[in-house]
Amino acid sequence: MLLVGIRLCQPVGQTRWFASKGVSHQLWFYASDIPKRKPYTPDYNPIRPPQKFLAFSQDDCQRLETFYQNWISNQTKKSKVPVNEDLLFNVDLPNMELHAAYWDAPTYEVRRGIWFDSQGRPLSAELTEELERFYSKLEFDSPEELQNDVCKLTKNYEEGNLVVFIDKKTAYILPDIDGGDLQLNLIRANIGSPLLLKGIKIVRSDLYHGSKNKADHKRNQLGKLSELISWEVADLFGINSSKAKESESQRENDILKREIETDYDNLGASHARDTNHLVLCVHGIGQTLGKKYEYVNFAHTINQLRTHMKKVYEESPHLKELNYQNGFKDWQSNCNVQVLPITWRHEIGFRTDATAKNAEDPSLPTLANITVNGVVGLRRLLGDVALDILLYSEPHYKQKIKTEVTRQINEMYHRFKKRTPGFGGKVHLIGHSLGSLILWDILSQQHKYKLDFDVSNFFCVGSPVGVFKLIQRSKIGNSEAKDMENLKRERPSCDCLYNLFHVCDPIAYRLEPLVDARMAQYEQRYLPHRTGESITSKMLELGGSLWKEKHDKSKKNVNKREVLDPEIASRLSDLNYTGRLDYSLPPGFLEVDFISAAKAHISYFEDMDIANFLLKEILSNHKKAEQIVVEKLQMETG
Repeated sequence: MLLVGIRLCQPVGQTRWFASKGVSHQLWFYASDIPKRKPYTPDYNPIRPPQKFLAFSQDDCQRLETFYQNWISNQTKKSKVPVNEDLLFNVDLPNMELHAAYWDAPTYEVRRGIWFDSQGRPLSAELTEELERFYSKLEFDSPEELQNDVCKLTKNYEEGNLVVFIDKKTAYILPDIDGGDLQLNLIRANIGSPLLLKGIKIVRSDLYHGSKNKADHKRNQLGKLSELISWEVADLFGINSSKAKESESQRENDILKREIETDYDNLGASHARDTNHLVLCVHGIGQTLGKKYEYVNFAHTINQLRTHMKKVYEESPHLKELNYQNGFKDWQSNCNVQVLPITWRHEIGFRTDATAKNAEDPSLPTLANITVNGVVGLRRLLGDVALDILLYSEPHYKQKIKTEVTRQINEMYHRFKKRTPGFGGKVHLIGHSLGSLILWDILSQQHKYKLDFDVSNFFCVGSPVGVFKLIQRSKIGNSEAKDMENLKRERPSCDCLYNLFHVCDPIAYRLEPLVDARMAQYEQRYLPHRTGESITSKMLELGGSLWKEKHDKSKKNVNKREVLDPEIASRLSDLNYTGRLDYSLPPGFLEVDFISAAKAHISYFEDMDIANFLLKEILSNHKKAEQIVVEKLQMETG
């Protein structure tokens, strides 16, 4: 390195935080391709520095900069800044990190956009701090200062360890100056490409206008779990070519990148929406089927549901009318509903992929120790999907799961109230698959698993509650004097109970016959189609028209509408104001195979009809039906 005769900038004192010099506006960015940390993976190390960065919205940038300037002047002030859609994320200023505010998720690096490379990527905070310290000492209008424009960085950065300032907006980072004054003169004259000059050209942000997110075009194109089932099942059974497989870490990062880039609407104004309905969703089995990363799965699923609810509301005059009648000032643009996930599985301790010693009971083997080597793919599939049901059937784990879910629900409720001080609305619960059974038992045992709020609506989705309660010889509803001694009744503590299912879902069972056995002769109620965008509508277009024709003919010749017996109606109305509990999406494809059945079980929250129904029932003022009309099913003859 030829530094002889070259005058270097005098080193300046280091300080962890700095205020920018001469920046008229301030851009902030977060990485999207490589997380800094991943939950439940303590040995994770990033494979490389992040290369893809997204800009925060203008509102978020202003909020971040305001908090940042206040914080560096007084570091006892608040250092976590709420950002992004519905303020669902926080930026931790001391660590310059982005993380989810309500659920466990990967943590991403945040950069304050002062200096950018030629591809528009903000430089790291550490390198930017050094550049700013030198930059603040230079007087670019002084001829003498131009002779002191070469500065030695204190660390050997990936970009280089020398910086040459050309003017107020441009600099070069160099690994060395083996060309001496000639190389410097070429750089100062801006002659030749940075590659030929062995340097990286960087520009300062007050003249940088290339911050538009490259992921904008992906907005509202959320990835679906059901789309990944075919690939994952083939992968489990070794059908996919090994040459076509990416490394597990890279595949995981790609999924995480898609989630952070497309799940949230971060382009517009970001602020805390008025919320009058909080919906907490508990996952069950099936969440690890489509992707092996359960901490992403359910959060991503609920992100889809939140997005669909907002879209349904935006396009529905009827739903807006409900909020208008409720007296909400922002009824034209805000559905007033927030949906958040509850993820409990990782806290239970029994891992399906564990190879290390059993931490909870060291004298016991792990699942891997007792797993037979044959049909490994099938065993992995059953371990990821079915094992949770076995866990919940064992008293030790059953109590542990209910205690953990109760704790998380209460914690989430209080965290939401703290971040939303004006919230005084209703709380609703959604349980998917095994999650509905867990919530059922919690709500039926409030003396033992106490929630810190009253539950308005409880939605069971793709639920096995029916078959579990049948096996347990339990009926649904309040106790009656004529009940047989060897039967018990359970009633979850909620205002209204719903049971939503797809007829192709092998995990789902009806509830109404457990209220009164005579309901088995009546057809469940079908959810109305909202638009042609729903999964059910698309399935009907592709293959369900034949079913529809057959179903219509069957209804015409066989089904008979009648008013439900008052005794049965009274029992059902005590559980739901409509007098019905069971609601079904109609079947689509005539052929039901393993993959389509698996898709049916995990695709509920991808369906716009489900989002529409949930939103309608949450926003409606419930008034009990005066009479309940049902359709009686009879066996076809001939």
